[in-house]
Amino acid sequence: MSDDAVNNPHDRFVRRFLGEIDQVRQLVLWRLPPEVVAELDLDTIAPAKQSFVDQTLRESLSDLVFEVALAGGGEALVVLLFEHKSTPDAMTSFQVLRYIVGVLDQRQRDSLPLCCVIPIVLYHGVRPWNVARSLPELIDAPASLQPYVPSFTMPLIDLSCCTDEELRTESLFFAYMSLLKYIGRDELPERLPELLRLFRKLLPPATGLSSLETILRYLVSGTDRVTRDQLRTAVADALRIEGESLMPTIAEQWLKEGIEKGVQAGVEKGEWIGRIRTLQEVLSRKVDSVESLMSLQVSELQQLAGDLSEALPKEGR
Repeated sequence: MSDDAVNNPHDRFVRRFLGEIDQVRQLVLWRLPPEVVAELDLDTIAPAKQSFVDQTLRESLSDLVFEVALAGGGEALVVLLFEHKSTPDAMTSFQVLRYIVGVLDQRQRDSLPLCCVIPIVLYHGVRPWNVARSLPELIDAPASLQPYVPSFTMPLIDLSCCTDEELRTESLFFAYMSLLKYIGRDELPERLPELLRLFRKLLPPATGLSSLETILRYLVSGTDRVTRDQLRTAVADALRIEGESLMPTIAEQWLKEGIEKGVQAGVEKGEWIGRIRTLQEVLSRKVDSVESLMSLQVSELQQLAGDLSEALPKEGR
């Protein structure tokens, strides 16, 4: 896994919950057409063998590539390729094409038969996906040349367009989807108590504490929409049973340390983001949104600010 994947809280969270095969299965059932699902033996879904994914792909995809046998039997299988986006990216279809070719190239090198690769893009930005979803949209070619442009179906899960009613289905999968939908929205503080109570109810006892910690860390590092007090209050309410709070045994110590660090990191991030946006304005460059910059780690923001500072003498002040 690349450093960017490790440092991006959204990627880290998505990789964590898609590490649970049940959640992968639910995602496939939810968004692939019934006739496609009927061709797959979903009981066989498993992380793809590393030999299927070369080093370049492994740095980008990590545990987001899965293999599944066909329902009709035999040795044929499908590779499920999951790509995650928190902001619209017009080059996604080109990136996905490279991933597909890379997976098939690796299978050929391993003397394995080529197979179908189904790419699924999970997007949870605040605004609806408004950029290209296919290569023909990226390549400006006259109609007579369009047959020479690679084309494939790329299912896009746009959580910004999913209604609350659709996501309120009482299942762990839809709880994860709801958290991803609201992580960058102003409505998060309002939704958070209900979401945490749902997680507390649905998380399996054996792994519940670990999963809860992952969720809390995501709330600290992945958003600036909730304050320290709002998060503390929501967690205390969600972990209360028959009038007795489980905070001391489950979350109090983590909150004491983790939120303090998260708040400090948020303050530091804000300072670097302000500096970066000012430098971009001075250099007459595109000014990145606060949302996109918030997804970066402090070290990445420092590097970006340094690069912009070095560009000042070259471009004039």
